[in-house]
Amino acid sequence: MEKKKFVTEQHEKTRTTFRTLGPIILAAGAICMIIAFIDFFTYDPFDTGFGAFGEMDGFGGPKLFWLFFVGIPLLFIGFVLTNAGYAGAIARYGSREYAPVAKDTFNYLASETTTGVKEITKAIKEGTAPAQAPANSITCQNCNEKNPSDSKFCKQCGDQLAKTCAHCEKANSADALYCNYCGKSLG
Repeated sequence: MEKKKFVTEQHEKTRTTFRTLGPIILAAGAICMIIAFIDFFTYDPFDTGFGAFGEMDGFGGPKLFWLFFVGIPLLFIGFVLTNAGYAGAIARYGSREYAPVAKDTFNYLASETTTGVKEITKAIKEGTAPAQAPANSITCQNCNEKNPSDSKFCKQCGDQLAKTCAHCEKANSADALYCNYCGKSLG
C-alpha cells in the first residue's frame, strides 16, 4: 500500500505562491506608506501656494495622503500571505528553540522534586496504613506488645496470646470468639 504524502503538490504550489506574492504585496504597501508619510510630513502649511513660475503648487494640503488608505490594506494582506507562506518554517524554528529549554526545565523539576515526592508518598503511606506487626510476631490484645510468633503468653503483661480450641485443639488468636478451623465456640 502506497503511503500518502503529508504535504500535497497543491499545498506546495499554494505555499510557493504565498511566499512570492506576500513579500511583493508587503513591499508595495510599505512603499505606499513611506510615500504618504513623506508627502504628509513635508507639506508646508505656510507655503504661499505660488511656485517659481507663479503656479499654485502648495494649495490644498498634501496631495498623496490617499496612499495611506491604499498602503494599510496592502501591508495587512502582504503580512498575512507572507505569514501563511512561511508559517511552517517559523514553527520549526520556534520548536527547535523552545524544545531544549522545556526539556531542561522538565528534567530539572523532575530531579529536584523526586526526593520531596518520595517523602510525601512515604508519609501518606505511613499515615493511611494501619500499624502492622512484623509477620513473625503476635500482638497482645491486652497491652499491644509485639511477641514472637511461637509465644503462648505476652512477655509484657503475661496475658494468654492464643486460645486453644477444646474441640479440635488448634491455636486461635486471643480475640477470636469462634475457632478458625472447626467453627465451634471458643468461649
